[in-house]
Amino acid sequence: MRIKTGLISFILIFTFSCQSKKNKGHSAEKSKQTVSVFAAASLADVMTTLAKEYQVRSGMKVTLNFASSGTLARQMQEGATPGIYLSASPRWMRFAIENGSADSTACFSVARNRLVAVVPQNSSIDTLNISSSLDFPKAFAGRLAIGDPAHVPAGQYAAEALKSLGWYKSLEPRFLKTKDVRSALMVVELGECEMGIVYATDAMKSDKVRAVGVFPESSHQPVEYWAAKGKYGGSAADSLLNYLHSAEADYIWKSFGFKAITEPGKSNTNK
Repeated sequence: MRIKTGLISFILIFTFSCQSKKNKGHSAEKSKQTVSVFAAASLADVMTTLAKEYQVRSGMKVTLNFASSGTLARQMQEGATPGIYLSASPRWMRFAIENGSADSTACFSVARNRLVAVVPQNSSIDTLNISSSLDFPKAFAGRLAIGDPAHVPAGQYAAEALKSLGWYKSLEPRFLKTKDVRSALMVVELGECEMGIVYATDAMKSDKVRAVGVFPESSHQPVEYWAAKGKYGGSAADSLLNYLHSAEADYIWKSFGFKAITEPGKSNTNK
């Protein structure tokens, strides 16, 4: 009886030990998984927070690379292979899909933003009612900072809005075109430009500028962020993509001033 009892105990201990090692092995394997994310510069703060939260929840490591959407899309075309690409423009997402570096079957919108005019905190410029009835170019005399419309979505939206409102030609000689929207914000913060056009979320994060006007949404295409799995994204990328538009991530998007899209429409980047 003692031998039988001892044998049973040995078997149970051995089985538990093997199962424990197996679970630890799965956990270690999962923690070794890494998903890389290429994201628009305007998403730097919110994506850093989302990535940290996701790492805690999943055990997976997330690496982040921020730049203008166009710069990132071109890097992917030239051979960069992120797990996920986050673009501030459907134009650059379409570019990535058409050259095969992003997956059209795993592509959807995740958040929205607004376009605002900002000035340094000590500026004498008051709140502006930006509409077709306001002579915006005469509201300030200095330079206007915008992201370079050639590859920066914020600059493309800004150019589109200014053209729609009839101010583009008079303001174009005063443009200071920057490499991304955060750089446009920075030159206004430093007082190098009297005014800039950036996203509302960028203005919200800075204590060195203040928003003096919001551009009508009718003056430009919706400021919408698109996410897609990269060419070699794999299951780790799928998991993070699901998290980005989950109810759990919703409060983080909102806390940074974005309008989250928790039930995104599938790929429709033909805008």
